[in-house]
Amino acid sequence: MSAEQLKERLHLRIEQADEKLLGVLADMAERLFEAYQPQALDQTDVSQQQADYSRHLRPLSREAMTEEIGKAMEDYENGRFITLDESSKEAGSW
Repeated sequence: MSAEQLKERLHLRIEQADEKLLGVLADMAERLFEAYQPQALDQTDVSQQQADYSRHLRPLSREAMTEEIGKAMEDYENGRFITLDESSKEAGSW
């Protein structure tokens, strides 16, 4: 299995996991990185990444969600989007 296939498989499992399993996976990933790639772990960077990610996760009221969907539809109608192919190419360069 290629590295790309393994990443896709891991991403799929993460998406399927419930909160309890996500906690186990996160702990396991940290332990594996500590053992195999300690130089990749910079706690400052990890904490900042988590803060950045959490800032985008917030509960929305029905009205706020409807407003965000309306803005997204407006972006789409005005051509402010990228295609799936463009997105895949961009992700491939990461």
